[in-house]
Formats: sequence, C-alpha cells, structure tokens
Amino acid sequence: MTRTSILVEKLGIPTVTLCCDGFHTAGRFTAKGEGYPNLPYAVHPGHVNTTPNEEVYKHAAEIMTDQVVKALTVQPADAKPPREPGLRDVIFSGSFEEVNDFFYDREWSEGMPVVPPTVEKVEQFLKFTPRSADEVLGILKPENRQATIWNIAVNGVMCGCRPEYMPVLIAIVEALCDPAFSHESLGHTPGTETLIVLSGKIIKELDFNYTQGVLRPGFRANTSIGRFFRMYLRNVAGFLPHKTDKGCYGDNFRIVLAENEDYLASVGWETYSVDRGFQAGDNVITILSCTERTQAIEAGWPTAEGILLNIENRMADNHLFIQFFFRGDHTKPMIIMTPLIVDSLVKEGYTKAMVKEHFFKNAKLRLSNLSGRMVERFQKGIEDGNYPELLGTSKDMSEGRFVQMVACPEDIQIVVSGDPGRDHVLVCAENGFIGPPTSKKIDLPANWEELLRTSTNN
Repeated sequence: MTRTSILVEKLGIPTVTLCCDGFHTAGRFTAKGEGYPNLPYAVHPGHVNTTPNEEVYKHAAEIMTDQVVKALTVQPADAKPPREPGLRDVIFSGSFEEVNDFFYDREWSEGMPVVPPTVEKVEQFLKFTPRSADEVLGILKPENRQATIWNIAVNGVMCGCRPEYMPVLIAIVEALCDPAFSHESLGHTPGTETLIVLSGKIIKELDFNYTQGVLRPGFRANTSIGRFFRMYLRNVAGFLPHKTDKGCYGDNFRIVLAENEDYLASVGWETYSVDRGFQAGDNVITILSCTERTQAIEAGWPTAEGILLNIENRMADNHLFIQFFFRGDHTKPMIIMTPLIVDSLVKEGYTKAMVKEHFFKNAKLRLSNLSGRMVERFQKGIEDGNYPELLGTSKDMSEGRFVQMVACPEDIQIVVSGDPGRDHVLVCAENGFIGPPTSKKIDLPANWEELLRTSTNN
C-alpha cells in the first residue's frame, strides 16, 4: 500500500495509508527510501485477521479516524536524507574487531564477522571485470540506491568471496535488478529467500560443490556467494529486519546450487541453463524465490512411475504451489533431483521433458486440504477467472476434488545436483508473483584464464 500511496501523492492527491501496526515500521522505511519520509499513516492496533470485526470498527472510529484527520491537516517538518559516502571515502580506520563493531552498529553486516573492505581489496575484485567501477546496473528498492560495480566488489570482499568470483557476483546483481524479478517485494511477510542456480564450466573453474552436501555450508564459492546475495540485499537494496524486511519468520541465506553437468552429459539431459534459453556451455546464473522447501526422502521405487508419484505427493504438501489460483500468476516450482533418481528414470526412457509433463498432469492438490483464508483466496481466484482451463468455474471444495498445481509443463524447473549415491529429491516452492526464475549470462573478461592462473597461484 505504501508504494500505491506514493503513486497517488505524485499525482498531487494527499493520502493516508491504512495498515496494521506490524507493517507500520516497514512502510515508513519504504516510504523514506522512495523519497517520501513524511508519508502519513493511520495504524490499526494489532492484526485485523485476528481481531473481531466489531473491534476493528471500534478501532477505526476511535483511533484511526483522528490519525487520518491529523495526517491530512497538519504539515510535517521537512526531513533531509543523510549523505551517502563517496566510492573511495575511508569511513573508518581501526583493528579487525573495531571495524566489525563499527559495521555491526550501523547494520552493515548480518551479525557475522566481515572482511574489512579496504580500497586495496576492492581493487583486486575490479581486476576481474573490464567494466567501470562507477557503472550503474540499476536502482534497488526500498532504499532507491544504485547498484554499481564498485559496491558489488565491496560487498563481495565483506562476505569472504575471492576476487575471481566477481563475474558471478555481477551477473547475480544484474538478475536482481531485472524488473521481472520484482525484488522490491523480497521483504514481505512469508520471508522468502532466493535460490541461486549456477550452470557452466565455471562451476569447476571456481571449485563449486555440486555433489554430496550441495546447499550445505563448507565450500567457499557456494557459501560466500550465497552470503553475498543476502548481504547485498541489506546494504544496497536496504532490506533490514525490524525495518524494511517484515518477514514473519526468517531463513538462512541460500547456498549456491551448482548443477552436476558431467552427469547430465552422460545421460543426454540438457542443463538447466539450456532450459532457460541459453547455449550449451554458457556460464549462467539463475535466481528465483524459494519460500518453502520439502524433501522427498528415499523416493526411489522399483519403477519410474513409482518414483514420480512419490515426488508428486511431496509437491502436494506445499500449498504455495497454488499461488496462481488466486492471483493469476504462474508459480514455477524447482525440483532438485540426485543422479541416482535420474538414473532410474532414464533407464525407463524418460527425458526431462517427459518428467515435466508427468509432473504437470499428475501433481495435484486435494482442495479439501485447504483451510482458512486459503479457501477464500482459491474461491476468489475462481471468481476472477484465473486459469479456467485448469480450474473450471466450480467452487466445490469436496474431498474428492483435485486440481493441478502448475499452469503448464514448462513451469516445472528441474536441476540435477546432490549426492550421487542417495535417492532424495528437494522440492522448492517458488512464490509465484515474487521472484520468478531470472537468468543472466556470466560475462568473463578476455584474459579470464590468465587472471584465473594468477589468482590460483596467489
């Protein structure tokens, strides 16, 4: 609502934004970042979802009405935004511990120690890109701050990345800045995190883990780059807990997920990057929202049909797969399979396209499992005419009614990675209207191999 009010304010029409008190602080910080630090609010005490209607009406009459009148009749004092430091300004000098205390006190770290981003360290990162340090890749909300090559390098240093990771970091920020990704909503209540998927020979060149323990901390490239994404959201975009990030429950930053391309080549399956429209062999980064994860543990079965059924049953456990029913947006779940699972499918002649088609037709949700507001939202989706070819027009929620979870086979995202000796599958729920899969090619400098040799020797 804050951004809607700002659009109306820009038309010259005064507004007052109505919200619950749990959203007030986030709204104020978002408005400040948009250049409207004095945007007025009328705040309902408590959440309207858990307050009886008669109390909501009473609060509106006795509390919020006065706030609306004051907001529309009293001119607030001007508020000037603080000055941002220059690129090469030295903002603090001290010991490692003193630097970390200084950064922590200013909310420039997530609470873990950071590598002090000295000018010398930042310039080491800049050697791995021909792009100008002050090049602007985009403007990131809620702070409306510029994403630049320089501040990418700064945050990369802080997170413990190596300089040769710089091309990957740049591609990640380019995806983050893509309007299709809708990054401005990443601070919403469900606390969505972002999954980062890596494809290409750069996986081996930079020593990413793509087998046992994938998505587990312990590998510098996977871990530090995953940390970088969350740090960049804090320090540049401006998503801060208790302020602009209003996630009810948080989550850890996502460790980078790298594909097992050697295995894919051995069975004739295309990489995820090719699924995303790139050429085989391209180095590609893809980011997508991941709000919930669940495992299909020991999904192996004597037949491919049994394996797929096990996975589809686990997909049905994740209610966010029905997002498009009440918003009209596609949801694109990510299914991460181990090589052992794929082996069993390939032996019976399954291609990746056939697996997607099977998921599309058979991964269904029993509507009677929905409850509370999810029922209302589903029925509202029917009223709005969302995907009538899949849902029809009936609001029947009886025990025997099932509906498909995705709009088309291409909405299913499949990545092969993880322990080659285990028959496990990971199901990741993509949010639907926030953070759809967004991919960017990783551009390497012309002297990449020479730079890589020099860095490795050091």
